[in-house]
Amino acid sequence: MPRQSWSRDETLVAFNIYCRTPFGRLHGKNPEIIEVAARLGRTASALAMKCCNLAAFDDVLKERGIKGLSKASKTDAEVWHDFQQHPEEVAFDSEQAFAQLMGQPIRAEDEVRWEDVQGLDRQAVTKVRVNQQFFRSLILSGYRNRCAVCELPLPQLLVASHIIPWSIDKTLRMNPQNGICLCALHDRAFDKGVLRIAPDYLISISAIVLKAEPVRSIADSLIRFDGKSLALPDRWHPNPVLLKRCVSLFTDHSTRTA
Repeated sequence: MPRQSWSRDETLVAFNIYCRTPFGRLHGKNPEIIEVAARLGRTASALAMKCCNLAAFDDVLKERGIKGLSKASKTDAEVWHDFQQHPEEVAFDSEQAFAQLMGQPIRAEDEVRWEDVQGLDRQAVTKVRVNQQFFRSLILSGYRNRCAVCELPLPQLLVASHIIPWSIDKTLRMNPQNGICLCALHDRAFDKGVLRIAPDYLISISAIVLKAEPVRSIADSLIRFDGKSLALPDRWHPNPVLLKRCVSLFTDHSTRTA
């Protein structure tokens, strides 16, 4: 019996799972993959393989010598490249396809943080809330739910931080290379220019902190990371060009506009 081709909506579901599932869990024994595959009328191994096919387009993985599976389809390529060009649309479509398949409400954050909701219609507000949720899931899964500075492994205290704030450049707010997983403290420190990340991924701590009262809390939470390397995600490394641009947003006493 010939294999059934994957539709675009089915591929969007696989893409959704690929984006928000840590690499170590992209396999046929993952309970979510088993459940989603049953809804698709496919085996869990087929869905896991589809997710791994998408890895063939990931430049970060190629640089690490991980090629992904070689049976990626034309639809796989289209979905991947469409996401590079139009991440907000593809992310929302993937969440919509997933919700429809599973017969559940579309996932979304409770509050709108990326827009001034005044003047937005209900559909636009929903799209922003959905995309906020997708971006968070994508960034946290890439870092395996750990802060890229201190490796804190508590999702409840982690933030999908933007390198270039969404208020400065809305075209980048869904770009995964504009995101870093940080704990709440280091997200705040990054936002205030207290903690900076160079294009070569080296962390530097502001002179203001280095000259502060030498208490243990500052030493343990900030100073000890000065000169250390940022932990990099499994996919979509932070873009060095954006990190360089981020540095230009600060002086020692300035704050990025969030």
